Amino acid sequence: MSRRTAFLENLHHVPADGWTRSAFSIPRAGKVAAAADYRIARIAHGGQDVLYCVSGSGFVETDGVRHEVHPGQLVWIANELPHAHSANPAQPWTLLWFRFDGPDPAWLRAQIFGDRSTRLVITEGPLLIDWFERLFTAMRQREFGLDLRLNLLAGEFFSLVGKTMTGQSDGAMPARLAHTIAGVRSDLSKAWTAQEISQLSGFGAAHMRRLFRKHLRTSPRQWLTRERVVRAQSLMLRNDASLGQIAAACGFCDVYHFSREFKRITGVPPGTWRRGELWNADAP
Repeated sequence: MSRRTAFLENLHHVPADGWTRSAFSIPRAGKVAAAADYRIARIAHGGQDVLYCVSGSGFVETDGVRHEVHPGQLVWIANELPHAHSANPAQPWTLLWFRFDGPDPAWLRAQIFGDRSTRLVITEGPLLIDWFERLFTAMRQREFGLDLRLNLLAGEFFSLVGKTMTGQSDGAMPARLAHTIAGVRSDLSKAWTAQEISQLSGFGAAHMRRLFRKHLRTSPRQWLTRERVVRAQSLMLRNDASLGQIAAACGFCDVYHFSREFKRITGVPPGTWRRGELWNADAP
């Protein structure tokens, strides 16, 4: 007799009205032991599906790419695009899976993976399996505050995947990159050319850019601009220095450049931001 697909866990949750406009939730999750004919194909679907292969193997088509998936591998599916997944008939897989939804999940996928494959080997397999067990327990019990619990679990998962993508399973970045970041932060008033940052790291400029892209998901220049803005925010609340003085202390060439970059990153001009934060700080 041929094996039939068995849904070992099949859990559902309906988020509170409006929840996914501002936070993440997990409306479906489960564990499936697939038969040889197991296949799901869709033009599009809400949220994002994540599959983790426990045993056997199968195939996932997402974002125009077909992946062969083996035990210990995870695939994040772009549900907003045509996608499909199927078991290997010769060795059907057993999957742990869940669907999450929330504010712009496709944007989140792009932030985590960039232009890299959404299939990855999970080196911390036991941690992920434990995460699924805690997810299943929460969804079975359906206690008060489940939406908050699922949002927290989703955040744990995103962090685990992000660390796997960067090779930072212990949460630490490479020592030379950490040294470079600390060195630049120690003197943000300096102009810091790309060559100077590379010299500080001991790497060539191209390799330095690759390290920033891999571990910080940004370029050295973009990272530096955000660091300058964050430092400026701190200075604006700590003293009554003029915006010109703060711009110079944070390495901006002039107050106009500072104002333009500050508004681009925060959405408001620095003077407006400062008045709003100081008013809130003094409010009862």
